[in-house]
Amino acid sequence: MQIVIGLILVGIALLSWRIYRHQQAEIRKRTQLLSESNKVITISKHTTDRFGLGQLTGTFAGNNVSLKLELDNHPSRSEPLMWLHISLQRPGTHAGSLDILMKPDKADEFSPGWEWSRPITPLKCWPQHARYMSRERPPVLQHIDTDIRSLFADQNIKALLILPDTIRLTYLIKQAQTKPLPLIANAKFDMTPIDSAEIAALIRQLQKLAFNLDGEGAQNEAA
Repeated sequence: MQIVIGLILVGIALLSWRIYRHQQAEIRKRTQLLSESNKVITISKHTTDRFGLGQLTGTFAGNNVSLKLELDNHPSRSEPLMWLHISLQRPGTHAGSLDILMKPDKADEFSPGWEWSRPITPLKCWPQHARYMSRERPPVLQHIDTDIRSLFADQNIKALLILPDTIRLTYLIKQAQTKPLPLIANAKFDMTPIDSAEIAALIRQLQKLAFNLDGEGAQNEAA
């Protein structure tokens, strides 16, 4: 009996070790997802968390920007998602805030609009399956009408956040191939590094939006 128990324990230990090695291999692959970013961003800092997800800061065409990857394994999701948050710093001092969240779900914890109290009526041609919230008062919506319609024509764009000092875009960059075990580290994604051209195109759209919000000082090369 003791021999059987011993063999079972050895089997469990070997299986646990294989699972651990697989998890570590997946984490190492994730650390390379933003490896192409240096082709378009002058990077000043690049770190990864315990899941291998990258976060970097740097400059793009004269603007301070940051990229951050986030894994979303909320139970309400049919499969885990990976968000790319792109933030563009707004030079100078500005007023107004706006949080646009497509198909709002409480699982979207990255959205600060859940804590904001002022709903905003969108312009006529803006996405209808979205929540529009402001902390105090919004920016002038007419100034960014074209930008909003252009951005949200892309079905992968989940949210846009406008703050006095920052504009942040949340983009669905990867979708898990299978539903994993409860541990988020088990989520299996396509590990191909994110295309630098895709990153650059998204940042340029934020630059144009910032230009229309803030004027010529908002960007150097938005055109």
